[in-house]
Amino acid sequence: MVQKEDVNPFVFQVTLGLKDPSHPYYGVGDKYGFIVDGVQGKSLILVRGKTYTFKVNTNVQHDFYLSRSETGWGAATYSKGVEGNFTYNGVVTFTPDASAPDVLYYQCRNHKNMGGVIHIVDEGEEDHVKVKLAATPAHPAVAAAPALEDRPRVSKGQVQQKLAFAELFVNQSSAARRIEGSGNTVAQGFLRDARDKLQASRAAFDEQHFEQALALVDESLRLMSEASRRVPAESDQAALQERFKELLQGVETFQASYQRNYQRLSKQRHRKEIPQLDVARIEAAKTEARRLAEEGDYAEAVQVLSRAQEDLNNALTDMLHEETMSYELVFETPKEEYEYELARYESYEELIPLAIEQRRPSPQTVELMNRFVEKAKGIKAQALPTAAKGDYKTAILMLQGATTHIQRALRLAGVR
Repeated sequence: MVQKEDVNPFVFQVTLGLKDPSHPYYGVGDKYGFIVDGVQGKSLILVRGKTYTFKVNTNVQHDFYLSRSETGWGAATYSKGVEGNFTYNGVVTFTPDASAPDVLYYQCRNHKNMGGVIHIVDEGEEDHVKVKLAATPAHPAVAAAPALEDRPRVSKGQVQQKLAFAELFVNQSSAARRIEGSGNTVAQGFLRDARDKLQASRAAFDEQHFEQALALVDESLRLMSEASRRVPAESDQAALQERFKELLQGVETFQASYQRNYQRLSKQRHRKEIPQLDVARIEAAKTEARRLAEEGDYAEAVQVLSRAQEDLNNALTDMLHEETMSYELVFETPKEEYEYELARYESYEELIPLAIEQRRPSPQTVELMNRFVEKAKGIKAQALPTAAKGDYKTAILMLQGATTHIQRALRLAGVR
């Protein structure tokens, strides 16, 4: 059955279903997959500067988000120009700008390989891509399909579709011309490798080794994305420079928060081992990122800082989340326990603005988060005078309740 053209090309309907062999990740990752406009794991072509809407109706266990990772599973969240990441029943909007990478993925936060690829192109290139992709069916005809157990994991049509896009992206796109004319030898090396992989993929396809061809063309696209990222357009460079500054500030803030909490927990008696962070590696990442920025390679600097920030975020949230289970806390006085709970509350509260800045949840999610935060602050405000009167037992219970509300707000933003 031929898929009809969408009535509105800027709106996508995202649902959920068991994968069939037409899904690009059939047999890989979770058994369920995202279905876009009735097509399993549909490949999308988005144009920079235009706004797209994903109307998501999946399942509470399958949060939809945009990622740099082909696997998904909550990794490598892409948030620039995105509102509503980690939605299972609602709307996600995306306006890719000049700094958006050429390849992204829509995936599930909680499971592997449920989504598909998003190709991001400059205006004027999309029609050429659509013509090429339309020339090859994305899915095998249902009537002619063999029995399920006999079907190949990768179809000829799927590989043809990716090869058509890769031919344009690797050999004919403005990004390819920009790399060829640059003096960036690293990027040009990636481009040569991408073309070699593409040629090898064509050869494997001609010999009907479709799984091998798909793996090779995927590697070709990855290499091309690496090359393109290292030679951004002038407008991209300014956006990357601003992103570098934001990330560096975020890394330093997260690092200071981790160190404060580490010192606090280190003072507790009968403590178990505190989750460790490789602080030297974070410092090395900051030094490397600054060096790259000084050389004008903001794209790579952003990647280095993004990885460091993810490490910090994981270490800090793990420390706080596991705190009550990881330590046998012994307090000599109720006042000492109250001070501990107050510090614990403040450790979570300071993550709220960072979570909003880095995760960029939708306005509706932020509004709901703020309700939890305001409720938590109200409870804390009542706990302070209660403790001042010497009723530490009641104040402790109040602070624990306030911390629970802050934790709920953080979970809404995708922070455990």
